[in-house]
Amino acid sequence: MKLLLTSCLLLSTLVSALAQQTELFVPLNIQQAYLNGTRSYDGMPGPNYFQNRARYQIQVQLDPLSRLVRGEARITYFNNSPKSLRRLVLRLYQDLYKRGSERDQYIAPAAEHDGVHISRLIAGKDTFPPNSPRLERDGTNMSVPLSSNLAPGDSMVLEVAWEFIIPKGTNIRMGTYGSNSFFVAYWYPQLAVYDDIDGWDEINYGGLHEFYNDFADFDVSITVPADMVVWATGELQNAEEVLDERVLEKYRLAHTADSIVHLMTQADYEQGRRATRPGDLHRWHFRASNVPDFAFGTANYYLWDATSAKVGPGERRVYVDACYKPHSPDFPDVADVARLALEDLSHHIPGIPYPYPKMTIFNGEDAGGGMEYPMMVNDASSFGRVFSIYLTYHEVAHSYFPFYMGINERKYAWMDEGWASILPMELIERLVPGSNPLSIILFRYLPFAGHEMERPLITPSIQLSGQAYSVAAYSKPALAYHFLRDMLGDEVFKQSLQEYMRRWNGKHPIPYDFFFSMNAASGQNLNWYWNDWFFLQGYPDLALSEVKVKGKSVQLRITRPGRLPLPVHLSFELEDGTEAIRTYTAAVWANGRQALDLKFRFNQRIKSIRLGTPQIPDLREQDNRYRP
Repeated sequence: MKLLLTSCLLLSTLVSALAQQTELFVPLNIQQAYLNGTRSYDGMPGPNYFQNRARYQIQVQLDPLSRLVRGEARITYFNNSPKSLRRLVLRLYQDLYKRGSERDQYIAPAAEHDGVHISRLIAGKDTFPPNSPRLERDGTNMSVPLSSNLAPGDSMVLEVAWEFIIPKGTNIRMGTYGSNSFFVAYWYPQLAVYDDIDGWDEINYGGLHEFYNDFADFDVSITVPADMVVWATGELQNAEEVLDERVLEKYRLAHTADSIVHLMTQADYEQGRRATRPGDLHRWHFRASNVPDFAFGTANYYLWDATSAKVGPGERRVYVDACYKPHSPDFPDVADVARLALEDLSHHIPGIPYPYPKMTIFNGEDAGGGMEYPMMVNDASSFGRVFSIYLTYHEVAHSYFPFYMGINERKYAWMDEGWASILPMELIERLVPGSNPLSIILFRYLPFAGHEMERPLITPSIQLSGQAYSVAAYSKPALAYHFLRDMLGDEVFKQSLQEYMRRWNGKHPIPYDFFFSMNAASGQNLNWYWNDWFFLQGYPDLALSEVKVKGKSVQLRITRPGRLPLPVHLSFELEDGTEAIRTYTAAVWANGRQALDLKFRFNQRIKSIRLGTPQIPDLREQDNRYRP
């Protein structure tokens, strides 16, 4: 009876907490996480929150001629969950290129291969020979059965040997970029995430949607021909063994430099110099702690610039470098832009010191975009100063979202891509005055806004593709964050964002953790804003629905036919040609308000009224003007 009474009281408390959140729809599987105490309706991690992690020790060799990557790893996996695990799930992402694999994107037949070959796998007491029928491979996932369950609080050691061919011709975020230029990502057998929402994450990687990883420690040795330089996640442990003395001196200098240090120039190559010491093969040794992934790039003809960024706290600096193709139009400036981006992120918004020891921008991608990895970026060259700054900053900003924050990009891409899309705006305006960088976001959003294929942002990203995915992941959430900041004001917005990040960095927040944390930290119930921007279908459209002018007075009714809560900007042209401006944040639409009634009196007659600005999206501007 006592147990029943306690259970009833607990259930009553949880139901009461849930009732406070009924303004937002919470799916049943996520409600269960709150009932289990892994998450809390105040936006904090629950008392029973858990997270598994791993430690990787990897030796890998890359042969440029055959494009073969061959590796061996010792992985220690820690089960911090409350459940015994009867199996483990390994991700073999290079099976994306396996002939016959299910994919979201086209891959040229010449880029296909036989997938990842596992030549040895030992998991605890279980040994699996090559092609063992006990190993269930489904898409890019491999299920590993255990003869002895992995108990809560226990760990298990896996030993695995594998190989695959680096793709060429169709490079989805990684691949071959020249005869001796490679970016290698999604390349090692990786433990999938086991979390409190879904258990094992077994969503297949089809090439479009991105990633969701647990935090881990990496100790990685990469062997390549001696003339090739390797750049990677983490800090280089043996620079003195692999770098030429002249380059080594510059490399060390750059770690505290305020200006750009040119480690390798085109003139160096023309004079027969190289970045590395003589020999046949070199082993490059890197270590990285508490990061969700590891990637590396390598080349023997790239130019190499480096500097450092002052990110704090105090005088703390981090190393920043850019390695690039000799004829790249914008990369000579990229190291400096990356430095400025890191300093801006560290001191402005979000205002949290960059949490890693270095950042490398690798010039591999050739499709006009880029891709982020912990302490690494794989970017294409850009034509035009504005987009070059935007792309560099966007990818660097991912250091916070998703990496520092452990975001599940597969389900909630807007929780990182939206931030990475809006955060570069102020630095671009500072470096290129009058550039109007917000137009980049509006250009991508407006043609699709309000389309029947546009889905609410809360829709799991894995269910979206094409423009529906792009708008939901990037442009629309960027605008939602932008107008939220305008509404809360810089101080409250920054404090609230920092509190959310303080609570959830190094963990795995879901949308409700963000919503509830921002509510609590701002001291405001923002559920109406979350509901209208993230849960409901809507598009940007405000209207001057009624205008009554009498002498020098005017009475207005403004409505929002498109449902999205947007700022209100009114421009009044007066009789003498001067302009009067009245502005309101999106807060005027709080709690479902659909109409805003306003009255104004000026010292002269009104010639015309205009609603909106180019910075506030509006799909039907024909109802935004009035002239008596």
